[in-house]
Amino acid sequence: MSKLTLIAAVALVFPTALLSQAHHNDSFVGTWKLNVAKSKFNPGPAPKSETVTIPAQGKVEVHEVTADGKEVSWSYTSSSSDGTAIPIEGIEGATVSGKMTDENIIDHTWKFPDFTGTGHGVVSKNGKIMTYTMTGNNDQGKPVHNVMTFQKQ
Repeated sequence: MSKLTLIAAVALVFPTALLSQAHHNDSFVGTWKLNVAKSKFNPGPAPKSETVTIPAQGKVEVHEVTADGKEVSWSYTSSSSDGTAIPIEGIEGATVSGKMTDENIIDHTWKFPDFTGTGHGVVSKNGKIMTYTMTGNNDQGKPVHNVMTFQKQ
C-alpha cells in the first residue's frame, strides 16, 4: 500500500472505528457512504469512493476505491469505547482506539506504520450525516487535515 493510500485509508478508517465503538448508540450503526464532493483532504488526493458498514456489534468493514483506482478493504472487530487499541485487519501494524464523549460524538487515536493522528466524529441530530475530522502528521512530518462528510444509506 502506498503512503498516500495509507494516509487516505487512515482518514477513512475513522468512521469505521467511530461507528463500531458506538455499538451502544444506534446513531453510528448502519452503512455510510463518503460524499467526496463535500469532503476536504489536505493533502490530497481524495479517494474516488468509500463505504463503511458498522453493525451494532461485530466486525466493522471499510471498502474504498483510492484516487488511483485501487480497491482497498479492511476491518476490525468492534469493542467497547474504553480507549483500548484495536488492531485493524488488512493494514499490518495499524490500531485504533476510541472513546465516546457524547451519544453522537467519538474521539479516536490512530496508529499506522507511516501515520499517527487523531479523529473527531460527529453524527448530526437527524442521524443522516456524519462529519469526521482527522488530523496528524504523515511519515514526512507534514500535517494532515481531512474533513470527511458521510451520508447514511
